[in-house]
Amino acid sequence: MVKNRKKPTLRLAVAILMLLVFSGFYFLLAPYVHQDVGEGDTQVNATVPATEAAIQTQPPAVDKSSEYLILVNKSHGLGKDYEPGDLKKVKYKVSSRESEYQKLRKTVASAFNDLAKAADKQGHTIKLTSGFRPYAYQKVLYEKYVGKDGKYAAEQYSAKPGYSEHQSGLCADVSSPSVNYNLVQAYGNTDEGEWLTKNAHKYGFIIRYLKGKEDITGYEYEPWHIRYVGKDAAKEIYEQKITLEEYLGEV
Repeated sequence: MVKNRKKPTLRLAVAILMLLVFSGFYFLLAPYVHQDVGEGDTQVNATVPATEAAIQTQPPAVDKSSEYLILVNKSHGLGKDYEPGDLKKVKYKVSSRESEYQKLRKTVASAFNDLAKAADKQGHTIKLTSGFRPYAYQKVLYEKYVGKDGKYAAEQYSAKPGYSEHQSGLCADVSSPSVNYNLVQAYGNTDEGEWLTKNAHKYGFIIRYLKGKEDITGYEYEPWHIRYVGKDAAKEIYEQKITLEEYLGEV
């Protein structure tokens, strides 16, 4: 009777051993089996969380701290003595107008020359009438306009000294022979003005003071006033039809 009891005990021991062996193989192979779970092109490596993988595929955002995205408006000014150290004369300019103030920052001047050259190739003459203006000169202009039209009216089109984009060296007033190189709103309806509106962003510029956005920019519509912000930012601003204030979240 004792011999007959040993056989079931032996079988049980073998069964337990086999179970332990298979369990060991399962835990060793499980990570490699689960790592390949996925469907077609949507498969994500199991070692990287899905949310992290998605973030890695997004293009880098525009650096809004760029020196070319500095905000200058009625509430954001520049120091009285501020003057860029890399000012350079542009090639395409109206020589009889404010010749000493027909400079832009080096990168901006190069971009403007490219813009004007491209316009010229398509039969449009676009030239700089006024670029960088120092604090002292802006003060003279502002006081002149206040004396002529009164403070409130003047401030719809002229900045107080220290609060003009022209002092940054990043903006340009431009015009064309079709309006005798004057700065008038009708410029926006000319062939040159329309070309500028549709193509300025390709060279890093935006139309700074848009029609219908006066309550945000604080200034009247100026189709002649372009501002350099860099190509990536200019493209986004142009496509979204927004102002620099809106783009920078400063509304």
